[in-house]
Amino acid sequence: MPYITEFAWFPVKADADGSEAAVAFKNLRPELYSQPGMQGAWSGAPLEKPQSREFVNSWDSEANYITSQDSPIHTQAKKLMGQLIDRSDPAVKPYHNAVALSKPFEVVAAAPVVQVSSFFLPADVDKAAFEAAFNKVLSQVYDSPPDGYVVGANGWALEDVNGAKVFATVTGWESVEKRMAAHAAMADKFGEVQKFTTVVEVHHTSFNKIA
Repeated sequence: MPYITEFAWFPVKADADGSEAAVAFKNLRPELYSQPGMQGAWSGAPLEKPQSREFVNSWDSEANYITSQDSPIHTQAKKLMGQLIDRSDPAVKPYHNAVALSKPFEVVAAAPVVQVSSFFLPADVDKAAFEAAFNKVLSQVYDSPPDGYVVGANGWALEDVNGAKVFATVTGWESVEKRMAAHAAMADKFGEVQKFTTVVEVHHTSFNKIA
């Protein structure tokens, strides 16, 4: 059973906190997060980009997620969030997608820090072959879990990004330092995955449950 998980990230204006739009969005949250099928919501600031925000919503089905995107309350929330986005750098674009994760996001979000990784793959990628290579790496790395590893989940994004298929992973760690040490020790394990792509976006966020 896939767990439909919505991810949204955007850079935030320096003066966003306390602004009318920020207050209005906070007041909107109870209604926004009580939409049919919504199972939980989290937010945090990526450690690499503290002047930004990441929101994650858990849904009970792809159908309810899709329906929510056109709801009046969602339209209102998008309008308010648009007023909070820092657009000073045209090269930095907000990101939004949903992923069919292999485990509920809540079990990963409970970790002190979550590594969020997105693999951008060619449109004609053989998904089965990529997953086989990825799972081979997982078995080599996590059958004997490295120090600091908590739990992980992965899955395919529902939407392509600039023509690329997206495979996402979320991995809970006790700390960024333990994650860095573990990955330094297993850097040579990822060759099979790198045959498919070297375009990978990685960041780390400590999430707070907001609904």
